[in-house]
Amino acid sequence: MKTDIYNVLDPFHKIDLQNTLHPSVYIEHTNYNILILRFPTQNEDNDITLASHGIIFFNNNIFIYAPEDDSFIPFEFNWKSLYKLLDKNINNTMEIINTLHEEVIDMEELLYSEDVNKTFLENWFKVKKDFTLMNRVLLRTIIAYGQFYKKNEKEITPLLTNFHDLLEHLTRSQRLVEHNIDKLNTIYSFYSARSNDKMNYSIYTLTILSAIFLPLNLMVGFFGMNTGSLPFVDAGGTLRVILLLSSTFLILFLFLIFRKKQ
Repeated sequence: MKTDIYNVLDPFHKIDLQNTLHPSVYIEHTNYNILILRFPTQNEDNDITLASHGIIFFNNNIFIYAPEDDSFIPFEFNWKSLYKLLDKNINNTMEIINTLHEEVIDMEELLYSEDVNKTFLENWFKVKKDFTLMNRVLLRTIIAYGQFYKKNEKEITPLLTNFHDLLEHLTRSQRLVEHNIDKLNTIYSFYSARSNDKMNYSIYTLTILSAIFLPLNLMVGFFGMNTGSLPFVDAGGTLRVILLLSSTFLILFLFLIFRKKQ
């Protein structure tokens, strides 16, 4: 059967099937149809990876392409076996999304409890990257699967409800991904607002300290100069400077209060 399929396969379609990272697509050909679906998976380090599955419809039979040995494995029960394969991959995708969704919830509670650690932003960027990647992949997968579903409604009539459920699960998963992306954006906005508040408070404190110590530095610098013929350097000069500055600040303070009341 491999020889028969290879004889009719377009060379470009062969390359598409051999590409394990090919995006989702549904291809209609005169002698066969090809459905390539791309799903997110997780490796041993829980990092998101992508894998494509090539499915060929040829002579009323369904085959799954095995890139390991470049072969075509026939489905024993055709549509039922195809449904089980897709259902398994979609369920795995939903589990990954739900796991990341729980991480977003934990991140949100951590932020609201004001117990943010140094790895908060690092975790935020990782989860945001994973959700963005899955959103892009799921959008293409939904389009390709939707085309396959419409073109093969008659053939899958006995399992029409089952295949429609798969489309609904894909759509719901993609909406959940978008929802989490929006929530992550809200979390980052809240985190940035809190960080800006802390920065503004630090600047405010620094301004107050500067307002207190800068006049003192001015006075110390003025009277510390080893130069003659300067005003207020005679006996009692320091007292007059202090009284003058105090009176000036008092007058300005009273003037500002008076203007504010008006």
